[in-house]
Amino acid sequence: MAKYPNIQRLVLIKNLLSNKPSSSSEILEFLEQKELVVESQRTIARDINILRDLGFEIENPTKNRGYLLLNSDYKEDLLERYHDFMVLSKLPKSKNVDGLITTPLLKGIELLPSLFEAVNDFYKIQFHHKGYTSETKEHSKPKTWEVFPLVLKEYQGKWHLHSYAPNINEFRTFGIDRMNNLIHLEKFNPDQVQGAGEVIELFKRRIGAAKPLEEYFKDGKVKPQLIKFWVSSFYLNYLKAKKLHYSQTITGETKELINFNTKKKITYTMVTYVLVPNYDLIKTIVSQLGEIILVEPLALRNYIKEKFSGLVSEVTRDSFS
Repeated sequence: MAKYPNIQRLVLIKNLLSNKPSSSSEILEFLEQKELVVESQRTIARDINILRDLGFEIENPTKNRGYLLLNSDYKEDLLERYHDFMVLSKLPKSKNVDGLITTPLLKGIELLPSLFEAVNDFYKIQFHHKGYTSETKEHSKPKTWEVFPLVLKEYQGKWHLHSYAPNINEFRTFGIDRMNNLIHLEKFNPDQVQGAGEVIELFKRRIGAAKPLEEYFKDGKVKPQLIKFWVSSFYLNYLKAKKLHYSQTITGETKELINFNTKKKITYTMVTYVLVPNYDLIKTIVSQLGEIILVEPLALRNYIKEKFSGLVSEVTRDSFS
């Protein structure tokens, strides 16, 4: 699987199978309604196999039903984000002129098909990576890495690979925008990576790629927590259009609260997540200036107030009132 033929088509098929089991003929009819021309049912079969390569669990059709997509929330979220980047990558590159926002330079996305294949088929990989020096924050000289790729993640325009480096016996995260010269090596047995299952789950449960707040977990045991937010009606529209995290659940519970920006009462809706708290989660809360209000856990509210009161005092106090 060197490359994917039509990401938009894969996303549409995935969305259809998420809603109901469908036969090849039903998928063909659905795609035609979306004005996508497909040559034959063999193309549909190839697309189904590609979705399986990406990690989706799809059961074969039976006499009574069509293809069935089993629950794969994290994979669904990842494919949607990959599709977004493929669309953006086709836009013309342009420079920032007079402060206008222009098309971003999407470094590293050409590596995604190969990385998806390596993660799902358990290929050890080798690549060059440019890190940052701790003192100057400038790029250091490229370093050659050989790792077992475990999981991919996209957040705010950047893709990250979480992996295990056997030569130093450590789990490492790499930004793919600083990777090049990627090649597949021999296959590896994921069962040989001690603790990989738990590490992957904890990585998936973070917002972004920032490390967990180790000092927040006083018992030293990092674990996912139920996070509850009040979300303004304004910001809720954004969360409906694109999830902040695949564990997102928009409840039917609402409440009238004072908005930090307008100083007026508006409707907030309870939204929940199951996350490992980290700095990217805190930045998300703070950056929305009262559009998101952290409700639980209480320990995390207290941690933010203690650690960041000087930096975001007004927003934080208002959010926790």
